[in-house]
Amino acid sequence: MNNKKIGLYLTVTAAEKRRIKKNAALCGLKQSEYIRQRALGYAPKAVPPDAFYHFCEKVDALCEKPFSPQVNEKALSLLEEMESIYITSEKEAVQEWQPPVSGP
Repeated sequence: MNNKKIGLYLTVTAAEKRRIKKNAALCGLKQSEYIRQRALGYAPKAVPPDAFYHFCEKVDALCEKPFSPQVNEKALSLLEEMESIYITSEKEAVQEWQPPVSGP
């Protein structure tokens, strides 16, 4: 099998290009890799910013200090909820392509 990469060119509007660029950056991918993954049926997930991890560390530190059991319970609950949303959640459903209103 030939693994040589070849170019693929597509035309998009300026608004579409901005959206692709933004979404690729959110996922930590180059635009070409983002488009490749989407075209092959994958739904790359946005990478949480560093501030998210710093916030988690701060909440985790609350659990280690001698606060009331209620505070510790709420902090652990918050961390678990954030993990389920940002780290282990199911991949978003890929939006089904809609053909253009006019043309072939």
